[in-house]
Amino acid sequence: MSYMFELGDETIWSPTNRVGQLYIGMLRATAEVLEQPTGLDAVSEDLYDIDLPAFSSLVQRMLSVRTESVHLYMWRLLDGILPICIAMVERAGGTVIATTEEETAYLAEVHAMDLPMAA
Repeated sequence: MSYMFELGDETIWSPTNRVGQLYIGMLRATAEVLEQPTGLDAVSEDLYDIDLPAFSSLVQRMLSVRTESVHLYMWRLLDGILPICIAMVERAGGTVIATTEEETAYLAEVHAMDLPMAA
């Protein structure tokens, strides 16, 4: 079994159950702290529809917080989920836009990770 994150009829990501559960928990906690919606709508326990504008907005905010923060632990906590979120936005056809040199450098690091979004 696996989780499925879909945009329309396309599966954007389909991680194993444990990875999916952890991702959803981390994303919900992050969205709550940043006071933004997750952009993911639960269809069932393991199936989520992606609201790309809302999800992209959260990811853009996460990137901004990650690069503006001077707090080492904020960096490390966001580093656990932000690269996956960036990969999901891009796989869904969206774009994460760098507005500072720091954001440009972070996106380059994420792209170098070459995270596969296996469906």
